[in-house]
Amino acid sequence: MQIAPDYLRTVALFQDLNHDALSTVSALLVAKKVPAGAVIFRELDNSDALYLVEAGEVVISKHVQGPVDVVLTTFSRGDFFGEMGLFDAGPRSATAQAKVDSLLWGLERKAFMNILSDHPEIGAKICYRLVSVFIDRLRSTNEQAREAIRWGLEATGYSPAANRALFDRKST
Repeated sequence: MQIAPDYLRTVALFQDLNHDALSTVSALLVAKKVPAGAVIFRELDNSDALYLVEAGEVVISKHVQGPVDVVLTTFSRGDFFGEMGLFDAGPRSATAQAKVDSLLWGLERKAFMNILSDHPEIGAKICYRLVSVFIDRLRSTNEQAREAIRWGLEATGYSPAANRALFDRKST
């Protein structure tokens, strides 16, 4: 199975790449058909690849406690996930599961490292886009954390006015 160059142009990660660079990257991608309900990877699994969604939907969730998981986001055509796996062999931070039958393309860490060493211009452009996505996702995560803390404080009746020392501190 071969990836369509027109599809790769829709992926923000590759938006700065020309036709030749896209051809170089596409040769390194591995197709993965995932049936609805199948787990792509679980939280705490070893991390080794990034995935592009060509078709379908993938739900990303985080285990909370016991049988409780919380859905963090859903990815669809043109999105990518698992990007930490390109740089870090640490455990996955969440679970990825196909919501519907999906077609994914995997970029393994080893292939990405080859791009960085053999095609540094391509690697630099991909890394720039990855950093942009990291920043957006971190901002979103920060907002989710703020809302969860606010909700927890309200739910317990905890008052910032009564505990000024904790709430008047500003980060630098």
